[in-house]
Amino acid sequence: MKIGIMTFWWSEDNYGQLLQCYALQKYLRDAGHDAYLIRYDPRNDYYKTPFWKKVLKAFNPVKLFKFLLYKNKKRNDKVEKQNNPRGFEEFRKKYIKQSEKVYYSYSELKSNPPEADVYIVGSDQIWNNFNMPFKRAENVTRAYLLDFGRSPIKRIAYAASFGKIQLDSDYVTVFSSLLKNFDYISVREKSGIEICKKCGISNAEWVPDPTMLIDMGVYRSLYNDETIKKPDKRYCFLYLLGNKYSFPVKSVYDWAEKLGIEVIYVTGNAQQDKLNKYYATIPEWIYLIENAEYVITNSYHCSIFSLIFKKKFGIIPLEGHDAGMNSRFDTLFQLFEIQDRFIKSDLSVIEEDINWLSVSEKFQNIGRNCKLKTVIK
Repeated sequence: MKIGIMTFWWSEDNYGQLLQCYALQKYLRDAGHDAYLIRYDPRNDYYKTPFWKKVLKAFNPVKLFKFLLYKNKKRNDKVEKQNNPRGFEEFRKKYIKQSEKVYYSYSELKSNPPEADVYIVGSDQIWNNFNMPFKRAENVTRAYLLDFGRSPIKRIAYAASFGKIQLDSDYVTVFSSLLKNFDYISVREKSGIEICKKCGISNAEWVPDPTMLIDMGVYRSLYNDETIKKPDKRYCFLYLLGNKYSFPVKSVYDWAEKLGIEVIYVTGNAQQDKLNKYYATIPEWIYLIENAEYVITNSYHCSIFSLIFKKKFGIIPLEGHDAGMNSRFDTLFQLFEIQDRFIKSDLSVIEEDINWLSVSEKFQNIGRNCKLKTVIK
């Protein structure tokens, strides 16, 4: 079957985003389907604030300061990416089949929908409104609820994530209306099942992230087929996304120094600080996780790869408006029946034992029990 996948794909520094996109397509294509990425780019599809409102906000010194701070961070992030390319576009071209057309708006999806027998939305946080009011995010919301294309096309959500534990009432209304058009709905976090119930969907299922459907040998082949830089000393791999947390990262370096190992620090999602960074390609990122002595991260997908490669790892919990995303980790701990790996006052949790035989068995069961091939038929 021809399958169009709607998911996040455009990042230049979020490794998990590209790998979950790769994994779902790889799984489907290995099953014999003509799966491809629908290149919907929502970044300019949000409701624009009228100019007169922007002028009024400019007179608020607090909002003006935040705006200037945001602009400066965005400018620095753009310069950093230009000066330190990580090869994400090359990875997409080589490993991900994509639609020829890039859809820059929901209206384009409606007027000229991509051809497919099946639409699949997921994984990643495609149903997270990122604390935006519904009016601003309506187009993007409807796009990721597959509100386009012919009605006979089968609609499936695989491991879709809300990135939070509840929805505002405006979102509940539109989700309740459009989720009824789906043939199968699965979510990545158990909290998503409760959200679906509030939207009138009682049969949503909890499934693992698509990165767990791929054998570790496939991931190894990504770096075996490339020329990559390999560290020549023992190291801790530190990977941080630009979400809110309060843990003092400098303490990781102090801890590593006492152990006599180095820290290799990779960032994503516009994480910025003054520490020295390593700008890895996606194959290098996988290699660095597999060969690290320890992994410390605030990333969900980095945590998954730590489990795939049997690494001692710890997770820096998120705080503030990002705290709802910690439910991803709670679901991960439950799935693999391990104690939580959240780093609290110190790094001692990293040394806590994990039953790796049990983890390996659960990965095998995930592949065997996946319903995706069945529901597509």
